[in-house]
Amino acid sequence: MSVHSSLWVHANAIPAIWRQRLALLFIIACFAIPLATAWLLVGRWQPGSSVQHGELLNPARPLAHLRFATLDDQPLDGAVLKGRWVMLYAGSTMPCEADCKTALYAMRQVRIALGKDIERIKTLLLLDGVPDTGLRQWLAAEHPAMTVGVADAVTRTELSQAFIGSSATAREWIYLLDPLGNLLMRYPVTVEPRGMLKDLQRLLRLSKIG
Repeated sequence: MSVHSSLWVHANAIPAIWRQRLALLFIIACFAIPLATAWLLVGRWQPGSSVQHGELLNPARPLAHLRFATLDDQPLDGAVLKGRWVMLYAGSTMPCEADCKTALYAMRQVRIALGKDIERIKTLLLLDGVPDTGLRQWLAAEHPAMTVGVADAVTRTELSQAFIGSSATAREWIYLLDPLGNLLMRYPVTVEPRGMLKDLQRLLRLSKIG
């Protein structure tokens, strides 16, 4: 007896009602297995490192103490930035050294590279004190489009402690805020600007606000 004949005999040995039930169970399984798999993955699956080039804060959180003053000592808060995506760097009044210059350069170049979307992005430098004349002149010459303010220690601490397990100081990172004022991501100052640009282009394309 051939293999096909044997299978046909065994199949016909199953009562018709059971064959119908097995067929129904097979159809149900075709739908149920993918749904069960999707349910198991909800809340557990995270995008791979190729999806974003920085460190994602999940969930995003508002900066409750984002307070700073202009260089003319006018008080401001995060509300002035809402409606825009914000790249933020927390520096010091000391001369802008290697990390500082790298971060500010990356922020400037990424914003320029966004082209028609440039107005959707603000760059913000928060200092720990009032800068001297030399630093003011350098910032005005090199980064005229950047908002510069003086932030208190509470704001700077909130930035550095927002990410669990972080021991780095705020000045080692570039932070990204969404248009609602939520802290969303951070990038090391040594980040490749093209990676930041790709992330922002994706966010701007998907965002319905800002």
